Amino acid sequence: MKKLLALLLVLSMLLAGCAPASGTGGEAETPETRTVTDDTGREIEVPGVIDRVVIISTMPLASVYCMVAGSGEKLVGLTPSSANAALNSFVVKIAPQVESVSTKFAQGGTVNVEEVLLLEPDVVFYNTNNAADCEAVTKLETAGVACVGFSTTIDDNNTVETFNSWVLLLGETLGEDLQAGEIVDYGRKVQSIVAERVAEIPEDARRSALILANYNQSAITAAGSTFGRYWLSAIGAVNVAAEIAQPIAPVNLEQIYAWDPDVIFLNSFSGFTAAEVMASAAVEGHDWSGLSAVKSGEVYKMPLGMYYWFPPCSDSPLALLWMAKRLYPEQFADIDLDQTVKNYYEEFYGLVLTDEDLATIYNPPAESAMATP
Repeated sequence: MKKLLALLLVLSMLLAGCAPASGTGGEAETPETRTVTDDTGREIEVPGVIDRVVIISTMPLASVYCMVAGSGEKLVGLTPSSANAALNSFVVKIAPQVESVSTKFAQGGTVNVEEVLLLEPDVVFYNTNNAADCEAVTKLETAGVACVGFSTTIDDNNTVETFNSWVLLLGETLGEDLQAGEIVDYGRKVQSIVAERVAEIPEDARRSALILANYNQSAITAAGSTFGRYWLSAIGAVNVAAEIAQPIAPVNLEQIYAWDPDVIFLNSFSGFTAAEVMASAAVEGHDWSGLSAVKSGEVYKMPLGMYYWFPPCSDSPLALLWMAKRLYPEQFADIDLDQTVKNYYEEFYGLVLTDEDLATIYNPPAESAMATP
């Protein structure tokens, strides 16, 4: 009898512990709103439940959003350039919804506030460093739309830390249980590995490099400050374009010959391949054959995975490893980059990549090119 009474007592305690609290239905109620602090330092009140998201900037945030949200089903608005990048990248594999996302609000390169409002967004994400975006946000907030700002210049334009910051802010804004901690830890581990190995290279053994921000029929632009400066500094390169104070600037072949870098990285914003550049077959009259990087076969097209690998994006940790291994292959000989990319995509995107998928990432199709910068 004592054992029976004890068992009943334990059972009653368990049932009491599992009983729903009065008025809760057994689950914590979702708040009507929550407050987040965005990259402007402002406290923004956002809806407790977010079902419709518009990203009004041509920035790599869409890839990060789809990564942390696990899909694009709540994404209802993107700029044409962002949509084009998504459709010609692996974003469409985890977020097929981007094929039907509206781009009407950004026709002509400006934000049409009235068109944004027609999409009935619960929240708008924007680039805090873009004056036109900020002007549109003033009008959107007047109309009662919650707008959360994301900076593209976190930690002195550190692309990996900018990506990490976006992951954390997205998780807070969406109020979802995301693997933000694991994503951030991965990026910081990669930064540590690269920094440690590059530090072992003597200053007089550092190789020079140039990042072409874009190359098309009408112009050649070089990456100077911001992302270009970060990448080349992080991988231990001598930045031949360090004198460029702007994020990007037009240059000509004469200037590039004067710099004569050991390695040239061609941004995937360009529709040309590295082979076309090295064969001087990209633009009529442009002869690249006398450059050291061309003679040694070290012109590399930057990949396009979930987004172009030059600006911050959800593949930024991979971009850092890829660039470091291209510049200093001996220091990173033990790293199987193909397997690293496959593991990353499976862990953080739930995608199992084939060798053909890898070839597509490393060799972006011409139609994925961006007209600017």
